[in-house]
Amino acid sequence: MILKNQKTIQFIFASIVFMVVSYVPNGLFYVFLFSIVLGAVFGKVFCTWMCPIGFFKSLMLRNLSEDEQKSHKFNYYKVGCPISWIQGLLNKYSLFKIRKKDTCISCGKCDKACYIPTFDQTKSIYKSNKESAHEAFNCSKCLKCVDVCPNNSLKYSFK
Repeated sequence: MILKNQKTIQFIFASIVFMVVSYVPNGLFYVFLFSIVLGAVFGKVFCTWMCPIGFFKSLMLRNLSEDEQKSHKFNYYKVGCPISWIQGLLNKYSLFKIRKKDTCISCGKCDKACYIPTFDQTKSIYKSNKESAHEAFNCSKCLKCVDVCPNNSLKYSFK
């Protein structure tokens, strides 16, 4: 349900961030500070859910194929901006994480939905012999992997 409203949520938060940066004295500092706290709690959520640039980027990419969109996301969320860098470093340590339950049937739909395993063969969401894709530096917590799981074996939750 939340992914169906992702663009709306992103627009609302991106508008708030834009207003803070534009009209609050030292607004960029406050956004930066807020994003560090946000990254420690939720991981790298700013890019996908709150960033004004990320919002416009998603609008520009909407007419590309799914593979082209994945490629752009993989490269953008890897390089991005200072907020992206800080939150990416905090992905491994954040309090909220994408968790795989024992009910996983190893169908691979999560890896197909995620842009990280597509371009980095050393990472996976469901394969235990690979590095965790959802703790990767460039995982933006888009939650597409959680959304496509056929038996709700993936959950974004508190540690």
